[in-house]
Amino acid sequence: MHAKDILGIIVNSNRYFDFVANLAEAAADHDKVVHIHLLGDGCEFASTEACARLRRQARITMCAKSACQVAKGSVEGVQGDIPLVPPQELTRLLKQCCRYVVF
Repeated sequence: MHAKDILGIIVNSNRYFDFVANLAEAAADHDKVVHIHLLGDGCEFASTEACARLRRQARITMCAKSACQVAKGSVEGVQGDIPLVPPQELTRLLKQCCRYVVF
């Protein structure tokens, strides 16, 4: 897969989850590979219905350090479904993607 085919969506806020979902679905519908990375308050996205739906269309990862810091029950319940990755994974993701959006 070439970088031009990969869209990175970085979610570090607990706002605009509808925009995240709509963008990811639109990109996937246009045959783009979508990688969503959750960190900080964005980890709350993991407990949404949209996140559960997008797991079939996008690769979703969560910063392990953020997951420990947020430590909310709703996030803990879905951690088994979303891979926890080290903080430096964000740098690797940004290098892989042709385009990325930060929410």
